[in-house]
Amino acid sequence: MANTSGVRKGAWTYEEDNCLKAYILKHGVGKWHLIPERTGLNRCRKSCRLRWVNYLNPYINRENFSKDEVDLILRLHNLLGNRWSLIAGRLPGRTANDVKNYWNTHLRKKVESEAKEKKEKEKSNETMKAHEVIKPRPITLSSRSHFVHDSNKDRYVPIYQDDSSETMVPSQIGGDYASA
Repeated sequence: MANTSGVRKGAWTYEEDNCLKAYILKHGVGKWHLIPERTGLNRCRKSCRLRWVNYLNPYINRENFSKDEVDLILRLHNLLGNRWSLIAGRLPGRTANDVKNYWNTHLRKKVESEAKEKKEKEKSNETMKAHEVIKPRPITLSSRSHFVHDSNKDRYVPIYQDDSSETMVPSQIGGDYASA
């Protein structure tokens, strides 16, 4: 790995931008490791690549995002998550950096607040009134009702069966015998 201790950091100058543009227009993109050596730029290869990809490439669309693009970003983000390069690949002339920055500055808060409102609305629809929560089961006495001996209380207590043939003991019914 090359020694990067003497590499320039910070903002790019106009002269550095022109030097990088001229080299890429003459030799094409790629082989980023050769650019600092051949151009005399005191920048690392990653810095040169990112400067070209995100700022200097003449095919980058710098206009405001259209409604169609915003809609596509929202749908793709819902599908792909924060995979900005895949999302940007569907938007001609847009870089992953531009899409990510637009999402973080304009769309994220909007989407989060809409999701929060939707969740609160669903929660309010789920809330039931007190009289809706407790609905007594109708019990019909049938010929199958009989008494059994409760040895703990030394007496006979009725056993009921409803229409679904489920046996119900007095504690489930809440009758006179439930509190005794």
